[in-house]
Amino acid sequence: MAAQPTLIHSVVRALNLLDAVGAAGGPVPAKRLARTVGLPLATTYHLLRTLVHEGYLARTPDGYVLGERVDALAAGAPPPRRPQEPPRLVALAGGR
Repeated sequence: MAAQPTLIHSVVRALNLLDAVGAAGGPVPAKRLARTVGLPLATTYHLLRTLVHEGYLARTPDGYVLGERVDALAAGAPPPRRPQEPPRLVALAGGR
């Protein structure tokens, strides 16, 4: 018997959301997505927020649709360049 691969469950859940949005053919509300993929609503919102932030989904007044990054992947285009976030400095000792 072959060993099961180690999977990152949050990635699988996010991909399931992408599949559900793609299969819908139009905007899908978050509550319907949560029911469709069998996730708690709070988890669905967290994953949707991340997918929107990264450009894989877009939010419209009627729900979520596939984003520009999905189109770029399908076309084989490189992802758009995003501005680098400045490094965050954390004081490690006594107010420094």
